[in-house]
Amino acid sequence: MKLQQLHLLLCTPFVSLFLLMLTPHTTRRHSQFLTPTWLVCLLGLSLGSPSVHADDILIGASLPLSGPNAAAGNEGLVAAKAAFEGINAAGGIGGRKIQLIALDDEFSPPKAAENAKQLEAKGVIALFNCWGTASCSAMMPIVNETKLPLVTGIAGGGPMRSAPGRYAFNMRPTTDDEINRMVKQMQTIGQERIAVVYQDDPFGKSGLAAAQGVLEKAKIKAVAEQAIARDGSNAEAVVSALKTSNTNGIILVASPQATVSVIKQARKNGLATQFYNLAAQANRKVVSDLGDYTGGVVFTTLVPSPWRNAIPIVRDYQQAIQAATTKTDYSYLGLEVFINAKVLIEGIKQAGPKLTRESLVTALESMGEKNFGSGVSIKYGSSDRNGSPYVGLTIVNKEGRFIE
Repeated sequence: MKLQQLHLLLCTPFVSLFLLMLTPHTTRRHSQFLTPTWLVCLLGLSLGSPSVHADDILIGASLPLSGPNAAAGNEGLVAAKAAFEGINAAGGIGGRKIQLIALDDEFSPPKAAENAKQLEAKGVIALFNCWGTASCSAMMPIVNETKLPLVTGIAGGGPMRSAPGRYAFNMRPTTDDEINRMVKQMQTIGQERIAVVYQDDPFGKSGLAAAQGVLEKAKIKAVAEQAIARDGSNAEAVVSALKTSNTNGIILVASPQATVSVIKQARKNGLATQFYNLAAQANRKVVSDLGDYTGGVVFTTLVPSPWRNAIPIVRDYQQAIQAATTKTDYSYLGLEVFINAKVLIEGIKQAGPKLTRESLVTALESMGEKNFGSGVSIKYGSSDRNGSPYVGLTIVNKEGRFIE
């Protein structure tokens, strides 16, 4: 029996009154068990989320709402809530409201795995947008064991990409796709002395392997491969090695703190070489932290410009953000999460009134191609969990704005 079902049973008026009458006549050992239950019922509290109703469609998310990637996690949460609240305001799906239960994983893979277990126990119909290759990878064993769909994770590598199985659905391109786009651009403008800076952890090393594969196909040998600590503490040594390598283009695979540390250190030491970063770092916090050192910083993009409101999905995103918040701080990451939410919403709609985890998987597999404009599209199949093929590039100008 699910936790919510147990709560509904225990909190019916008859059962609550029975427990209340029974408690004074039980032994101390029994009253320790019963008293919290009827108190919870009398106070109207839920054993799960207090705002969850029995007919809600529960969606779970484990996000970095604190820790080193908190800005991006909260940015994504705003976009997800805006998408789901927009559907709820229009009457929900078949009259049922979507309830998003978001837990903070602090950008810690073990915590993300624990959150996945907790959300599964709460009876969520799916997990939405795990955050980062390492955290998504940590959640995959729970996903496969409990047959809980994991839809549109923010991950470019790891088992979610290499072995998604039946229950993981990707939306964004792979890290290989992103780096391939970088290298093509670098070759176009004559940047052949390419260096790779990668974070010294599984995420960074998987990025290094992707870069090595792309460069090998392009018949380019990296002039340097430098590991940066996650906290950026060895940035000075990394920059010194980059200057010695005489690189004229740098692929950087790192999370926000290390990204900012390396780029700022490079600019302070007179290294003006362009840095190419993954799309995950194309967020307001990274740009803000770079301050005066945004020149020559390039990011991949996985969605169209969030400021091009001539595109219908961009216009929908902007309107949803405006309805949900007092700010109009649009972003690539926000638009990506909004599109991801639309994919999940469409799957839920097509699963019909008898929504289950299995019916959601079947619906996603059979819903056909969904096109979101400017080359961003998705089509799943019984053995197809690949993401959108779209990868673009954007550069940050001196005013801190993204320019395509």
